[in-house]
Amino acid sequence: MVLSWVDLSIPNCIKPFSLGLEKADFLFLAGESHRDKLLRALAGFLPKESNSQEAIRVNGKPLGKDEKLDSLLLPKNMAQSLPPHRTIGQFALDISPNMSRKSLEIHAAKHGVDKCALSSKPSKIPLPMLHRISLWCAALFTSKAVFIEEPDGGFCEECRPFDFLQSMLINNTTSCIIFSPASKESLLQKARAMQFCRARIAVFCGDRLVEEGEAQRMLESPVHNYTKEWLDNGDFQPRKARTAWSYCKAYCEERNCPKHGVSSAMLDCKPDVLHKVMCRGFLD
Repeated sequence: MVLSWVDLSIPNCIKPFSLGLEKADFLFLAGESHRDKLLRALAGFLPKESNSQEAIRVNGKPLGKDEKLDSLLLPKNMAQSLPPHRTIGQFALDISPNMSRKSLEIHAAKHGVDKCALSSKPSKIPLPMLHRISLWCAALFTSKAVFIEEPDGGFCEECRPFDFLQSMLINNTTSCIIFSPASKESLLQKARAMQFCRARIAVFCGDRLVEEGEAQRMLESPVHNYTKEWLDNGDFQPRKARTAWSYCKAYCEERNCPKHGVSSAMLDCKPDVLHKVMCRGFLD
């Protein structure tokens, strides 16, 4: 499956790109750019000005008039956004109306969610179990793709999140997973540890896809200059030193900042905030 973003109608939005996703692919999104914005856009949660039928294309074809991408988004705050006044079991039945209570209990038990958790409200459940429940919710449906934002600080290791996600690929619950890590360290550690799927990395710079490939090759022999710089010095948040970008004050002229030469490109410029200046060489 080739998943593409092609919307050109929104200024300063995501540049067009395509991702090749094969069965049992686990794709990590990397780079300093807005990974969560990219992930949510591909999952169909688009800026209100955009139209998913036009912006998202599957295998080169736009979605039909009433068609939606067969995918699921698991946001980073899923554990905190469960309905506080409903039990986990009630919520699970709400989002899977074709499943009986008995079938739900059996399905939950297979994924480490017991009856006690199903009959409890979120406030009564410890965080590790809430993380397990949020992952289990992603396994209630079959889909072509699951988009996941890792919670700040990562999933609790007690729920063995990456074993769980790999099992979704093995069991054909989904064909591929697109994962936005919470930290660079999480990506570097987990991308090397995948055993039952094909780990891949897509690196974005200034909302442009600059390099994509198998994780081992990308980590050991990156091709693009930005990828090399990001692996050596970068982080998931912009830094002011030792990186390919720097900052100016908001009153700098958008295309002619005195601090930087003509070889720089302005990105993410907004009134009354810092804007980013990046060397054009990383976009060539």
